[in-house]
Amino acid sequence: MRIALCDDNEQDLNYYSDLIYTLAKEKNIAIEVVRFKTGEQALFHISNNEKPIDILLLDIHMPGINGIETGLKLRQAPFHFHGEIVFVTVSSDYAIDAFDVQAFHYIVKGITSTEKTNAILTNALNKAVEKEQEFILLKGIGEYRNIPIQSIYYFEVFQRIITVHYDNNEQFEFYSSIGKLEITVLPKGFLRIHRSYIVSVPQIKTFNSTSLTLMNGKELPVGRKYLPNLKIAFQTPENVI
Repeated sequence: MRIALCDDNEQDLNYYSDLIYTLAKEKNIAIEVVRFKTGEQALFHISNNEKPIDILLLDIHMPGINGIETGLKLRQAPFHFHGEIVFVTVSSDYAIDAFDVQAFHYIVKGITSTEKTNAILTNALNKAVEKEQEFILLKGIGEYRNIPIQSIYYFEVFQRIITVHYDNNEQFEFYSSIGKLEITVLPKGFLRIHRSYIVSVPQIKTFNSTSLTLMNGKELPVGRKYLPNLKIAFQTPENVI
């Protein structure tokens, strides 16, 4: 599990880093912590790293764009960030704005009790574990395979044989129709981009009118019929320049 801390205060970064390591150790959860001092740094890392962030502890008052703006950008295209966001800040003034970011919780430094803070972060860890454990069960030739949804990059369809591409160049073939597959995976953050391809939206890095590139560097064709839906999923009026 990967956890990110974004705060311009070095002392707070150290404190919450130590705390999250302690809480994760108590629950036997292996974690990796990455740290940023500005919202811009967090956005750059998340947009250029194929390993997802599961929990983001986010300060609000920082140089450059503030935490609320950072969170809003993350929830929109092209990031489509599905991790848990916990605001950790010095003021309760932005608590209502946190709802727009779909924040998991809001911690006020120096006011929220230690017990409450520990409970919030423990619950965030539990929620992230639940997401990691969301699987799709696929029936192949002579075997079933349970694949974590977060690990899937795309599905490739050839007649009634579908190949799922996931993790580090892992593949698994199974029988299904693309219509049945769409019903199953589209509500889980996937998008059909071609008659032969369904992709994980958070794994899309760039696209143009004829192709897209995934976070792992794989390039796939985009069908003209599916381009409008791709634009809707990947862009919003607020972030089109």
